[in-house]
Amino acid sequence: MENLDSRLLRNQNEEQKAAQELKEKKRGEAGEEGGDESKSLRQRVQTARQAMNLKETAKEKLKEKALAPAKIGTSQLLQKAWIALLPSWGLSSIWINIHVFLKSIFGEKLFCKLGDEWLPKKATEATGEAGKMITKSFGLVEVMVLIFIDVIIFFVIVSFVAMFTDESTFKAMTGESNKTQTAPAAQQTK
Repeated sequence: MENLDSRLLRNQNEEQKAAQELKEKKRGEAGEEGGDESKSLRQRVQTARQAMNLKETAKEKLKEKALAPAKIGTSQLLQKAWIALLPSWGLSSIWINIHVFLKSIFGEKLFCKLGDEWLPKKATEATGEAGKMITKSFGLVEVMVLIFIDVIIFFVIVSFVAMFTDESTFKAMTGESNKTQTAPAAQQTK
């Protein structure tokens, strides 16, 4: 049989252990709820940065979701412009060039890269690396075709300008005139 003193000491030790566990639980709950008293300054700054990063990523995702319909619309317009390239005698290349220009200004939030308009986003995500390689190869081919078409259009414009400007127009633009030319040799002998 235990005496009264040993029972009191045992109860006192159990109470101290229970009090210690209670303090640890309170500290853990306070840390989870944001009790900054127990944290160091570095830990508080890190948690604040994490909260800011979460807010920024949430804002970015919200912007992406808001701009997704516009991006889908512009990618469909780009796809239709490529399809109508031959029937329109190259006039749809105007929209393709505008699309490339606006993508460089506004970024890829509104305008997709060349080659991304052919495969839907879900399909490229489902196929993984193979889907990314396909869109990259489409993009490379589209860039080469667009450069080729732009060079052809440039030469067509230059040739039209050359056809419709005759020698007199050129001379008038450069300031040359027929008066400064010497008379032919047959007329000088008279």
